[in-house]
Amino acid sequence: MRFIRILKRESPLLVAREVLWRARREWEKRRILSRLEHPGHVEFRNVPYYNSDLLALSEHSRALIVAFADEIRAGRYPFLGYGTAELGTRPKWNLDFLSGAEWPYVRLEGRECIRHDGSDVKVPYELSRLQFLPVLCKAHVLTGDDSYRRAAKDLLSHWIHSNPIPVGVNWTIAMEAALRAMSICFLLNLLSPLRREEEPWLATVTRSLAQHLHYIEANIEFSHLLTSNHYLSDIIGLYCLSMFLDGEGMAARRSEYRRRIEVEMARQVYKDGGDYEASTGYQILVTQLFTTALLLMRTERGVPARPAFVERLRMMFRFLGTVASASGELPQVGDCDDGRTELLVDDLEQMISCPVAKRNSLRVPHLLGLGQRLFGEGAGPGADAAWYGFTDTTRIPYSQSQISSGSACPIKVLPKSGISVLRHGSAELLFFAIPNGIFGKGSHTHNDKLSFVLRVGGQEVLCDSGTGCYTRDTATRNRFRSTAAHNTLLIDGAEQNRIDVGPLGLFTLGNEAAVSQIQEGREARGHFLRASHTGYRSLGVTHTRTIRVLDGERAFVIEDDLEGDGGHDFELNLQLAPNRTAELAPAENGILCRVLGDRQVQFTVFGPAGLQGTIQQSLISTTYSVTVPAVKVRIWGRTELPARIATRISWTEVTDMTVGQPDSSNKAKIRDAVAEGVCQA
Repeated sequence: MRFIRILKRESPLLVAREVLWRARREWEKRRILSRLEHPGHVEFRNVPYYNSDLLALSEHSRALIVAFADEIRAGRYPFLGYGTAELGTRPKWNLDFLSGAEWPYVRLEGRECIRHDGSDVKVPYELSRLQFLPVLCKAHVLTGDDSYRRAAKDLLSHWIHSNPIPVGVNWTIAMEAALRAMSICFLLNLLSPLRREEEPWLATVTRSLAQHLHYIEANIEFSHLLTSNHYLSDIIGLYCLSMFLDGEGMAARRSEYRRRIEVEMARQVYKDGGDYEASTGYQILVTQLFTTALLLMRTERGVPARPAFVERLRMMFRFLGTVASASGELPQVGDCDDGRTELLVDDLEQMISCPVAKRNSLRVPHLLGLGQRLFGEGAGPGADAAWYGFTDTTRIPYSQSQISSGSACPIKVLPKSGISVLRHGSAELLFFAIPNGIFGKGSHTHNDKLSFVLRVGGQEVLCDSGTGCYTRDTATRNRFRSTAAHNTLLIDGAEQNRIDVGPLGLFTLGNEAAVSQIQEGREARGHFLRASHTGYRSLGVTHTRTIRVLDGERAFVIEDDLEGDGGHDFELNLQLAPNRTAELAPAENGILCRVLGDRQVQFTVFGPAGLQGTIQQSLISTTYSVTVPAVKVRIWGRTELPARIATRISWTEVTDMTVGQPDSSNKAKIRDAVAEGVCQA
């Protein structure tokens, strides 16, 4: 269904190219798959992906790595969203251990793995990405304890023996094979040089890597109509495999897949650094994927990364720094399934030290620190950077002269990504007029047009609801991506983009809500942002939102203008962050809401006569598959158009500016401190 909708919007020439490509792909798939049992002679080729500066690692990060490795060695597997699963040292790789569902060891297609019976195929997928293996070997490197080395080797041997290619759930998606192959390559890099007695084991693993390469090539997730993080994972995985393997055709593959990675950087990432899938969760995954590619490129002597590629990756880290809080936490925007290329110290910190309900997979100060060590962008601790040898902050490998705009404007705009950050004292308001992902063809967009997130003192007060889940529960999936789950206006109960509520529509969304580019400017009252969307065109309504920062006042004013004719119902939802409550009171021509917490935040909504409001139970999801209770404020009424609903937000300022919006040097100190005790932040 999604494919048919996309075809209807494309030119006949492009459709013809796609049809020819798909026919050729099926022929190529049969040809390549016939070689899986005999993948040809290849040898492992160690390249210096890691270039560790162990002396630069803090005791805290060392302790986290060892603690995580101890869990794996004991048969306990920590996950960000699922908690720690007791699976033993011979786990069932085909098991959703949350629902108890198993997938049979037969040949399956990816779509056959989504069963709509309360199971989630992402659980065995995530386990079989094997991203715990490099952490086991890091513990071995740090301690010299061979038991970590043996545990990693035994688990990999068990996986290979239990998952013969191409049968079973773990041979259904090329992206999953690519992420797993990278984990195995990183494992071998950390184990190298291999010992003489390990050579038979290495031969078995090398053969498996060759099979991974052929499998990915046979099932590559390319399309002339769209490419996404799946195809990007495929080609970076193939580039990684061709770098770590020697044999027929490997040199040509290195060149070809490197070229394709550069093409996708220009295609999938806007000039302002935003990933075009309209999701901050996938922004992190894609940033990490391209960073992995850069780290591999630097091992090719005499072939430096192209300046355009480096510059666009720099902008991706600048994007992260722009939208992150002082503690290195990104807002939840669009889908987030906690995807990684490698586990970060940020992830280990939360999996070892945080209760599941308090985790946030978009809290990534160490990833920001890696960007700082690579590009001089942003701020953050350097524990992850130390594994690649980037520890000297005075020697930035891809540095660029910092150019100050000299402007006192409190607004930062990412024009292509459709995000703006407005700062005022200790408060930040992040405004989202994000285009539908992949030019309306993406699967990770939410109905969040003209929504916003409010932080005060670096902490979210009004937030995005998050993701919940994908396929385990259709109602939960659709609830979290609905218009009502976001801090924006709902008109006549209609969705901004059409949602197909059936099980086949879990990764599709309509493309009705086109957004205008964010306009920024200054008027007599102060700076403002403005954007509109067309999601209610079928109702004859256009929604425009203007956000103002008022000079001389600790306040934002949000003006929602509805243009059109006739009478319409409207609903404004404002989602409070977890552990925050509120109380409502009548106000002159409106409703006053006081947010109860560690500082006074309040907002007043003004609108047509008869405005009503309530506080109701809600849910928030900051890691995949986990929801926690929260509350939201719901304001509703009916009005004749044109009409305006205005919301004034104010807060109590504090004199200690270190807990307000810090400058870049203060941000570095705060992120370093938070990294040592993330759950207490």
